[in-house]
Amino acid sequence: MTVIVEFSIIPMGERASVSKLIAPAIKELEKRGVKHVTTPMSTIIEENDLGKALECVKAAHEAVMKAGVKRAVTIIKIDDRRDVERSMEDKLKSLRKALKELEEGARNSTAYLRK
Repeated sequence: MTVIVEFSIIPMGERASVSKLIAPAIKELEKRGVKHVTTPMSTIIEENDLGKALECVKAAHEAVMKAGVKRAVTIIKIDDRRDVERSMEDKLKSLRKALKELEEGARNSTAYLRK
């Protein structure tokens, strides 16, 4: 089953811009070939196994430390759903569908009110 993990690595006591300190973490994920999406606030990865996903997070954390950071806080959120196979894309499709249905429902109720 697919595991989706969101994590943020926060270098502590460093300069205001941390892009150059976080870049090695993303390079580590690319080197490992892990499916990932990086956002302004976190990175989301997808793996077939929780252990593999946590190894990727650890490797990303270590890459930041090797970049010269003396202290970092890493926050991890795990979505481990075992009853249904779901990818990041599946979750986004489901959300888009719900938004479309909500918009259509709002249009229909507005049309009904105008009658």
